Amino acid sequence: MIKEKYRVYFNWGVTVFLIILCSILAFFFFYRFESVQRGIKVLNEILAPILSGLVIAYLLNPVMDTLIRLTYLIPGSYGPVRQKVCKGVAILASEAFLIAIIGFMVGTILPQVVDTLRSLVMNIDKYGTALEEWIEPLLDMNPAIRSTSMGVIQEMENRVRDFLQNDIMSLMSTLTSGVVEVGRFIYNFVLGFIVSIYLLASRDKLVGRMKKLLYAFVNRDAANTTLAMAQKTNAMFKGFIVGKIVDSSIIGVLCFLGMSLLKLPYALFISVIVGVTNVIPYFGPFLGAIPSALLILIDSPIQCLIFSLFILFLQQLDGNFIGPKVLGNTTGLSSLGVLFSILVGGGLFGLAGMILSVPACGVLYSLIKAITDSKLRKRGLPTNTERYVFMQGLTEDGKLRE
Repeated sequence: MIKEKYRVYFNWGVTVFLIILCSILAFFFFYRFESVQRGIKVLNEILAPILSGLVIAYLLNPVMDTLIRLTYLIPGSYGPVRQKVCKGVAILASEAFLIAIIGFMVGTILPQVVDTLRSLVMNIDKYGTALEEWIEPLLDMNPAIRSTSMGVIQEMENRVRDFLQNDIMSLMSTLTSGVVEVGRFIYNFVLGFIVSIYLLASRDKLVGRMKKLLYAFVNRDAANTTLAMAQKTNAMFKGFIVGKIVDSSIIGVLCFLGMSLLKLPYALFISVIVGVTNVIPYFGPFLGAIPSALLILIDSPIQCLIFSLFILFLQQLDGNFIGPKVLGNTTGLSSLGVLFSILVGGGLFGLAGMILSVPACGVLYSLIKAITDSKLRKRGLPTNTERYVFMQGLTEDGKLRE
């Protein structure tokens, strides 16, 4: 009895301590937000190779599992030695697969970028002459516009002259900073690549140890709930990310085939851009299509119109047929929920937030829905949302009054 009494006091003390601690952390988070941001930035720079390794290992994990399952088809006994050998081969093949994809992307994009820039530089006079021939008749018919246009052109010339005279050093500084960032990214990626090999090799042991810690320090019911939630979270993230990659790959291939048949310029370069940006829900198609259309516009307005109509058709095909078939309803979020999660995630965490916020909000929505439905069932109330749209309250016996 005495032990039970002290245990209650101890639990209340721990609860009060955690509340005070969370209040202090919230105070520093909101009132020292800049310091928190700097601390997070420093911590992110330190942990960048490990985080890169975790991301690479997580993305390659389905590939490794597929390769391991293929080894089961090979005749022969599947003993411990063969199991280790097959796992090692699967890890190396997965990493080689990643290197091949990166090599293909770099080998595809860099030559296209160089050719595009060379074409723009070599034809800049032709573009300027064509623009003048197009604008000149409009200016002749509208003298007022001519005077305004000449003022705008003169202002642009002054800005270019000022830039060349005064801002060239800042441009060099920006380029130097960009080179440093690229070098840091390559450094983190190489270390992350090495870390991912160790993570994939020790994946089973790491998962076992985490489960071991969970059931050692948490009671059985809470541990079972936590484990089930973790498995559902993993399934949702894996289904969304892998599905998005497959969907975007299909869109990139279809874009290349369509542009090649329509004889549109920069087909391979633009198809890679459209495929990569398509990973971002909602806004990705626009982020890839708009600059690509502007690039084609410089070369030919008619081809730009054809490309715009084609990309509109392709995005409709993806949104109504390909995307639902590949992804399904993996997150359970409505269109409004997806849009809200992208805006918030992108505003807080940038590009990565726009991609990962959708499955993260899907997990949160699933958790809230499960808790809500459980409480409604305990009260004898229906869980169907449509039943609550036109309800006017509850009757005295606890039923819905519609």
